[in-house]
Amino acid sequence: MKTTYRTNLRCQNCVHEITPILDGDETVKSWSADVSLPDKRLTVETTTGISPHHVVGLMKKAGFEAAPIDGHQAGAVTTPSSTQAHSSGWLATYKPLLLVLSYVLGITIFIQWIVGRTEPNWENLSLAMSHFMGFFFLGFAFFKLLNVTAFADVFGTYDIIAKRSRAYGLAYPFIELALGLVFLSNQFPAVSSLATIVVMGIGLIGVMAAVQKKQAIQCACLGTVFNLPMSIVTIIENSVMILMAAVMLAMQGS
Repeated sequence: MKTTYRTNLRCQNCVHEITPILDGDETVKSWSADVSLPDKRLTVETTTGISPHHVVGLMKKAGFEAAPIDGHQAGAVTTPSSTQAHSSGWLATYKPLLLVLSYVLGITIFIQWIVGRTEPNWENLSLAMSHFMGFFFLGFAFFKLLNVTAFADVFGTYDIIAKRSRAYGLAYPFIELALGLVFLSNQFPAVSSLATIVVMGIGLIGVMAAVQKKQAIQCACLGTVFNLPMSIVTIIENSVMILMAAVMLAMQGS
């Protein structure tokens, strides 16, 4: 059964606080929160026979208030991701992300052309991937560094480590910055590739869990500058970076 609630949630940090309570309750099948709406709407799907008052109690346990919205079932409520996708289109929703990725790809091709490394061989491919990953991490770190604390709040709503350690969320933009510099310097390629697989792999676990639960939460890949919804796009983004790092690692070992 799906029910919507009016809450007093204020921000993504509040969503972070209720996450372990709702995720840890076996009667809660899935849930999403939209703090951008005036009623700070919470949508919860529970197992059959569970009273809405049970969810109210869970919210109270987390230190927040919730009241069922009469006549509104969650099935008729659109999440931020579905709202954006239908109202402005997929391309409009992910335009910032696509622009950043296009910029990274374009500057990578330009650098390869400048240094005369455009011949289709494994050595040039490895260098191109190193440049792409370097610019990728530097670019994405830049947006996160614009507001590190806000990023940590959002990141902590879905990342499996940031949920438990705010320090990791605060350090993550600097980890990406360091990876970007190492990739561009072309030093310690095996270490940087392995670190990328670990860091992005851990992040992928949290992203996949959030998408599977259909949680309407913000993706923090570009920090909090843009309100990008968590979706399959984020999974593809992380997966491609892991694949590229794995290919580079394999090439270095051969």
